[in-house]
Amino acid sequence: MDYLPLFAELKQRPVLVIGGGEIAERKIKFLLRAQAQVQVVAETLSPALADLAARQALSWRATEFSDSLVDDVFLVIAATEDEALNQRVFAAANARYRLVNVVDNQALCSFVFPSIVDRSPLLVAISSSGKAPVLSRILREKIEALLPTNLGRLAESASYWRNHLKTRLTTTEARRRFWERVFTGRFASLMVAGNSAEAEKALQDELDKPERETGEIILVGAGPGDAGLLTLRGLQAIQQADVVFHDHLVTQPVLELVRRDAELICVGKRAGEHSVPQHETNQLLVEAAKAGKTVVRLKGGDPFIFGRGAEELQAAAEAGIPFQVVPGVTAAAGATAYAGIPLTIAIMRKAPSLSPATISRTAPPSTGRCWRRANRRWRSTWAP
Repeated sequence: MDYLPLFAELKQRPVLVIGGGEIAERKIKFLLRAQAQVQVVAETLSPALADLAARQALSWRATEFSDSLVDDVFLVIAATEDEALNQRVFAAANARYRLVNVVDNQALCSFVFPSIVDRSPLLVAISSSGKAPVLSRILREKIEALLPTNLGRLAESASYWRNHLKTRLTTTEARRRFWERVFTGRFASLMVAGNSAEAEKALQDELDKPERETGEIILVGAGPGDAGLLTLRGLQAIQQADVVFHDHLVTQPVLELVRRDAELICVGKRAGEHSVPQHETNQLLVEAAKAGKTVVRLKGGDPFIFGRGAEELQAAAEAGIPFQVVPGVTAAAGATAYAGIPLTIAIMRKAPSLSPATISRTAPPSTGRCWRRANRRWRSTWAP
């Protein structure tokens, strides 16, 4: 990550802009929308900037730039075509530890302007770290088309209800679950449509519902390793989880998609290492759900292909805990697809066979013979 995304409050903060042409004009419009105190240093101003200066929306100094002008400002922007002047501005700001942006010169920037989707107070910022501005613009246009124009009303309403909610829902987890229901339910639809009165009623109805005392357990198949092969429903589940129990087959790119403040607990089993016995894993899942948490058991591949998903669901059922299963792309399908090998071919291979590479000690002696016979047949056999 080349840049750390930050949202800076510029309200009533002094920002110095060097340059008075069209380039400076574009930046200044954004600064004024953020209620910054804009100070412009330029010999002349564009008609639009001259009008803003006449209306005292910004202050204008028709003088040359001097290093001391940087001393008492929050941000510095150089928007001129004079490369030598831009270098001077950058050096002066950098020496005083002021954030500086020289327009269209990434090497002389300690911060960059993102492409912005404005649904105030909700803001979406997109940046290519200065490497592909056109790509950022295209992505912004796509997001603009996706987000309703009234989306900011949801955030305004959340701010209004926040303090009242703290007296009704006393835990952070309960409040988070409430807002997840509200922002994906009838309230959100009504608010975006502009029906504020009905939306507020829908929110109050949701608040009056009793808070659940028991959580739920969701078995999620993480797929064969590539984060792109995680299903959409699986992604939604791990981003709503309070705690995620995962095994060693779940890759780091997949784990990075889990909700940031969710608890991650590894219960995987690996040869030669201390591992959590299955009965303890079952108990951990049940205990977390009984505490009212949304529990995800994240398993490599599909949770029901060579996994212990059935035992974990049985434990949930016996404890009276709601559960659901999100299938995953099994490694058998993922690996063969990657290699370009079809599991079935209509005219010659009709029955793929999935078999474990090891046989349980409690399995009958005939199991091994059956496994060998299956492998001699003309079919696809997967033995992890």
